[in-house]
Amino acid sequence: MSPLLPLTQHILNLLTSPSKISSPLDSTINDFAPLQPHLQTLLPDRPEAVLALAREKLHTWPYAEVPDYWRRAFVDASLVLAIKKIRAALSVRGGEHVEVGEEGEDEWEEVRDTKSLVGIERKFGQQSAKDVEQVKRGSNGKRRRDEEDWNGDLNGDGEAKDEDWIEEVVRTLDMAVIMAGGIGRESLIEALLTALQTHIDPHPSALVPSRKRLKIGPSSIDHNDVDEFPTSSPPGIFVPKITFPVPTRASPPSMMAFESHMREDGGRGDGPLVIKGALEHWPAMTERPWRSRGYLMRRTLGGRRLVPVEVGRSYTDEGWGQRILTFGAFLDEYLMRKGHGDGEEEDEETRGAKIGYLAQHDLFAQIPSLRNDICVPDYCYTAPPPLSHLQKRQTPQLSEPLLNAWLGPAGTVSSLHTDPYHNILCQVVGRKYVRLYRPDQTEKLYPRGMEQGGVVDMSNTSQVDKVEVEEFTKMNADVGLVEAGEKTGQGRGEEEDKFPLFRTASYQETILNEGECLYIPAGWWHYVRSLTVSFSVSFWWN
Repeated sequence: MSPLLPLTQHILNLLTSPSKISSPLDSTINDFAPLQPHLQTLLPDRPEAVLALAREKLHTWPYAEVPDYWRRAFVDASLVLAIKKIRAALSVRGGEHVEVGEEGEDEWEEVRDTKSLVGIERKFGQQSAKDVEQVKRGSNGKRRRDEEDWNGDLNGDGEAKDEDWIEEVVRTLDMAVIMAGGIGRESLIEALLTALQTHIDPHPSALVPSRKRLKIGPSSIDHNDVDEFPTSSPPGIFVPKITFPVPTRASPPSMMAFESHMREDGGRGDGPLVIKGALEHWPAMTERPWRSRGYLMRRTLGGRRLVPVEVGRSYTDEGWGQRILTFGAFLDEYLMRKGHGDGEEEDEETRGAKIGYLAQHDLFAQIPSLRNDICVPDYCYTAPPPLSHLQKRQTPQLSEPLLNAWLGPAGTVSSLHTDPYHNILCQVVGRKYVRLYRPDQTEKLYPRGMEQGGVVDMSNTSQVDKVEVEEFTKMNADVGLVEAGEKTGQGRGEEEDKFPLFRTASYQETILNEGECLYIPAGWWHYVRSLTVSFSVSFWWN
């Protein structure tokens, strides 16, 4: 018997018997307790109904205002639904293998306990009789799909595959994390995903994948081709010459030396610092290489894990958007550039439309196995001096460094902006160009203000980023207006008139290479552009 089956039964018992499970978050969800009896009634047999109702609630309020009990309902229903799919796929009834879909997973059955749903609505409101009827019958009698769902068949050929149930289970669990934050059930979700990894690859020969085809992933994933990401800049990506370099340490400084660097100039700090050799001990650089597509595929259940991807060159661009993709589809479509006619130079607009960026995502909370491949730099546990230019902002004190992943192809851009935290940006794969401005240059960078009717504060983002910084110049004397191939005359003059002080702002710059890290002081403006396929990790602390 697969070890998945007893694990699923154990988790199911915990979820349907709340007295047996607790988490630090449970005590903060004051309104969840009255919902539990209804969930206990519905969860074992009708997780689809609970999930549909909770999904509607997640779209009823702004994300930050969704009551925690509806997030928990979404997560618990997702867990039970995933367990149902696993048990259906692994159970044998009457000598026949039971596949997902034979128990009505592809169509909505009539809800047998409508009174329980109505009871929930009377208690918490916000749901019309029409909405309850939708939960009961589904959309036109069929299972509904979110806008976050896949665009088409993941396997690409429209045929059912033996491993479809694994993809469905992974999607269900990942959506519980992405849509509702896991909300106290993170350990249960990770236990199921770890067991699934063992199920599909029970005897991994090595952590570092061979160049042979790995048969643990969806059939559309082919490892016969090049396993490592491209290391050179593709045609059309301009690599600037460094004119005003960031100071560099050839070896990691001591903690005392680093703190001294931060406290120079009367506590204002001595500015950014490139540090070489600080990542040599990271498994991600050696025996568990992140430059290997095959290794990352294995760590993400054959590329099945879902990730939020920013589509477009920068969040300040028109047409920028977000998609939720499988990790394998993200790698193939945006990093390996399958089907994009590699080798041909593209204009900026075409290239920008093909850029997908996994940006500022807590990938390591979602996939803890990757967290084991890196280490928090010791410098993140230093005590930086208070910065007067940040006193206007209310910055929460961090008990631990904040980790974020940045993975994307050449040409991805982080707009010229400033952060309230100190940052160690570690370059694990590829190269990035980084330009930095001191806080006293802020007036020359034309910060944006309150936007979207005064709701969104964009004062940490520069107006000039889009036109003047994003497009590098081949003329070393210029501060950065346009890249080779762009028309310069009319547009350049207009932007100079619009942002005349920008060209007088002093800055430092560097090309951050694989294995290096960059210290970015809190409050310093910085613009980042990938020159190759790039995988970076940022560590914020204060």
